[in-house]
Amino acid sequence: MVSTLSLQGLQAFLQSVGVGDPLPPFPLADVCVSPITVYFSYLATTLIHLTDCEADAAWDSIQWSTDLSDLVVVVPRLRLQSIDLNGFACELQKKFPPNSLFEHPFKDEINLRFIFNSHTLCRLLIAYILDRGPEYGKNISLKLQESDEPGRRRGKVIVEFSSPNIGKEFNGGHIRSTIIGMNIASMYESMGWDVVRINYLGDWGQHIGLLMAGWSRFGSEESFEADPLRHLLSVFKQVDVLYQSERRGSSSADGAEISSEKNAHCRRLEEGCPGDLALWKKFRDASIANYISVYERLNLKFDEYSGESAFDQETIIEIESSLKEKGIYEESEGAWIINFKKLDPRGLPNAILRYRNGSTTYLMRDIAAFLGRSKKHSFDKMIYVAQSKQDTHFQQLFAALKLLGHQDIDSRLKHVSFGNTHCSVPTADSSGVLLRDILDYCQAVVQSNLVADNESPLKFSVDDPSVSNTLGIANMITQCLAHRHNTNVAIDVDKIISTGPHTGISLQRWYGALCLKLQGNTVSYTEFDSADTSIFEQEEYAGILRLLIQFPEVTKSSFSSTTLESSTILTYLFRLTGILSTLWKGYEVPTSSTGNVAEMALYEGIRQVLENGMRILGIVPIMVYE
Repeated sequence: MVSTLSLQGLQAFLQSVGVGDPLPPFPLADVCVSPITVYFSYLATTLIHLTDCEADAAWDSIQWSTDLSDLVVVVPRLRLQSIDLNGFACELQKKFPPNSLFEHPFKDEINLRFIFNSHTLCRLLIAYILDRGPEYGKNISLKLQESDEPGRRRGKVIVEFSSPNIGKEFNGGHIRSTIIGMNIASMYESMGWDVVRINYLGDWGQHIGLLMAGWSRFGSEESFEADPLRHLLSVFKQVDVLYQSERRGSSSADGAEISSEKNAHCRRLEEGCPGDLALWKKFRDASIANYISVYERLNLKFDEYSGESAFDQETIIEIESSLKEKGIYEESEGAWIINFKKLDPRGLPNAILRYRNGSTTYLMRDIAAFLGRSKKHSFDKMIYVAQSKQDTHFQQLFAALKLLGHQDIDSRLKHVSFGNTHCSVPTADSSGVLLRDILDYCQAVVQSNLVADNESPLKFSVDDPSVSNTLGIANMITQCLAHRHNTNVAIDVDKIISTGPHTGISLQRWYGALCLKLQGNTVSYTEFDSADTSIFEQEEYAGILRLLIQFPEVTKSSFSSTTLESSTILTYLFRLTGILSTLWKGYEVPTSSTGNVAEMALYEGIRQVLENGMRILGIVPIMVYE
């Protein structure tokens, strides 16, 4: 059996299935990553030979077809001069030489349509997927270590996401940032990048000063020891009520000094006061320890827990000095600002970098964080996953960095913005919602539904709590990722129990059904090579092959999109399971047996693609049944 993993092996394999000509070289053809580019390459080469068109025109003329055929050559895209399009298409159709990859083309007005040869397609595609396994759909050609090729290395990307505020609720925006960020990080890894996942905590600034002011009034060492996140949330909520009352001018005597206390704590933290720093560190360390254990339920591990506190005064001084030298850092009503309006009156609003009380702002700390990460990680790209209400903040950040001399910001930094996100769950605690509250509720409603499920032919285990946890998370992920990033989303936790066709649970059920079907059947290409493949002449089986071959291009398209949309991959997986449902009755699994080797090989291919796609989305495939 010849492997298709190398160019030489792929060429030998193609010869074994009747494609005698050498693989044509095209810059856009990554034939060891995407099998469809094999078809594009041979078809484009034939077009060049028959029409003498330019290579890029031949490639651009080939399109996926939505009906009637698999590929279509749009003759006008060949950019040939002074031809009768209709007559030329007819002549071209007659001249097309035989090729074991395609059936003979047929003319459709001024276009030529091509249908894959099902015999060649099934042998090439099944071999392709079996050879790559979990790597199918990933751009493995980009995984270049420095030792592989002199002067080249893997690209490094930082993905900053989730970013909860210490002492505050974990809201819908944090949930959606977590899910989108998980997906983007996985997507970059699948394309060969070295990924650094950073959770940039809200661990500094005005709300931390307010939390410290609340600690002296409502803090309890016993309650903090028992449940740090819950107690800090309770303290913050109580002191914020007093603070807001004070701001409205209706405060009690107890609340009259909260604002000044808050400001004093902020100032002392930046001055390095040992007592305030010790209390801050106590809050931060306990919070991170709890975050780590909760994120594990999402199968998420951050490489770094950074935060707004991660800056040094020397960097801040350097930033301020540089901006003053450029004449755009000015004092305004006791605060210090970047005067963007001086640069462009119709552009960005002025940005405060230092408050009147002397403490630094979120923007100043983000500028310092960029400079620190540049030194520490030497990254090629950094992606911020944050809600659209922060659009202006990131525009100011990128503009400020350009003023500081970082002119490559547009290619290195990206803000993946998403719409407003609402998520609420019933909780017995009045202090607010934590991430674990959301996950606990999702797990509880799924567990209850599993126990009551008497109809599904495939029943998940009700004895393992990790199963209901994973299923609840799968449905929450699909709820988020089914929408384009710029849309507003309401995460409906009561729909977490849904087992409809477009849910995470449905993907899990199809994955489990495929595993059960394959159980005890080891699929090897050696067996498949001599198997009867006539089933692929049936349209329903050929349709699945046509969908499986598209998977690498689907992941590439999602990765290449301006906003790194993940809904493309999710839609593809739902299409795949939808076609599979036409072969099976619901999730009903035929009795496991040696079966038809070609059919088993196809099911293994579907299972592998489904698993690979789910993992990119952040869904952990499970197969635990009673």
